[in-house]
Amino acid sequence: MKISKTKGMYLAIIFIILAVYNVVVFVIPFVRGGTFWTGYGFSMLALFLAAAVSLYAFGREGLKSKFYGVPLASVAWRYLIVQLIVGTAEMALYMVPFQYFLAVNVILLGICLIGLIAIDAAKDAIEQIDEKVKEKVFYIKQLQVDVEGLADKAQDEHVRKALKDLAETIRYSDPMSSPQLAAIENKIEAKVSVLTQNIADVAATAALCDELQQLFAERNRKCKLLK
Repeated sequence: MKISKTKGMYLAIIFIILAVYNVVVFVIPFVRGGTFWTGYGFSMLALFLAAAVSLYAFGREGLKSKFYGVPLASVAWRYLIVQLIVGTAEMALYMVPFQYFLAVNVILLGICLIGLIAIDAAKDAIEQIDEKVKEKVFYIKQLQVDVEGLADKAQDEHVRKALKDLAETIRYSDPMSSPQLAAIENKIEAKVSVLTQNIADVAATAALCDELQQLFAERNRKCKLLK
């Protein structure tokens, strides 16, 4: 498995904390009772959880995926810091029954896991929305490219200007979409297809450009209403 620079940095920090923490807790003469092993066990669990979450959060390619992974890693590392502090305090308080500390540690772990699950679910939802936005932006860009290509092929100056104006309209159209716009978007695609087939007909091309201008104006108005 390829380790990126970011993941390598987080893993190096984890290993340093792991080594330092183990040296400190076993050098200090804590009473090795139930409270010690409760604090130590959950601290080790927090370290390995932080390492696993860091690998997962920064394991995907792309700047956006790494950006979305930051909140996920942040929760795991905050839990790690809190757990190390709580765990060390538990080791010192050997006179307190370990069951109390066990309950505290389980609650902390539960809060961390709930936060991780919620953030990961939100991250996946945001990434899905981004993918849908990319598809719709591509839809508009593709129409723009098609019309610009027709403008380059046009022999008549008036037709060329009408096509370039239409391309500008498409360029500045709202790239977002929704199921309510499906009907008008299907009309637009059909008209562009007819436009491609009738590019040699000056009158038909001019009429189709006017119709498409009106359709895009209507689509943009509906986009505003849906926001």
